Amino acid sequence: MATKKTMSFEDAVQKLEAASQQLKSGKLSLEESSKLYEESIKYYELANCILKEAKQKIEIYRPETGKTEDFED
Repeated sequence: MATKKTMSFEDAVQKLEAASQQLKSGKLSLEESSKLYEESIKYYELANCILKEAKQKIEIYRPETGKTEDFED
């Protein structure tokens, strides 16, 4: 699997979508499905990590107060 430095959030999501389609197709053996599922978890974790880092960098500007605050879920 590619590392965070070589794979973007969009690439990781694309890999997840492709894996999902393959798993849904029913054309893979149990062993292939299991391996693809394990790889998919790594792509999910990578995408989730990138998303968390991005959220930490986002600030919300409140024009009514003229202040910024950290982004919260």
